[in-house]
Amino acid sequence: MSQNLFLQTGDPDILAMKRGGIYLSFFGLPFLLAGIFVLQIPFDIVPVHLEERPIILALMLPLGFVFAIAGAALVFGRSGVTINRRDRTLVRWWGFLVPMKRTEYSIDIFEHVLLDIHAGDRHSGDTCIIHLVGSGHPYPFYIPSPADYEGARRTAEQLSRFLDIPLEDRVAAKQADTD
Repeated sequence: MSQNLFLQTGDPDILAMKRGGIYLSFFGLPFLLAGIFVLQIPFDIVPVHLEERPIILALMLPLGFVFAIAGAALVFGRSGVTINRRDRTLVRWWGFLVPMKRTEYSIDIFEHVLLDIHAGDRHSGDTCIIHLVGSGHPYPFYIPSPADYEGARRTAEQLSRFLDIPLEDRVAAKQADTD
């Protein structure tokens, strides 16, 4: 059973969602370690005796960098959205262990919460998506959400209640049209 992604903080006027952390770190750690290991081969820190040394160097350096960078992004990368009703702001941030870049929006530009479905292809199923939509914002503001309808619906309702703006559920409307 999925849960809401937004967590009520100690302040009743602040709602926060964070991504990254322990589970992604465990997933990214093997990539980071493999990348570091592969980067050591061309410099003979890890001895590998092959006759085609220049080819190994040409292949191992880019491969090691790709794995190390991908692993480091998964291990240390964090992102999130913080909504503050008191200041009337929505902040999207990302960084490595701590927020490094933040973009701030006024929540007054958003008019409703949109719950929609993104059709999958033959390899993946349909997923639910949540957007904040408003005429004061040139494009819908994507909110990370659970892929299943029930979890996405709970998150959209929580966001709608917190911001005191209406919820437009296109998933339910599409399901009613097909019935």
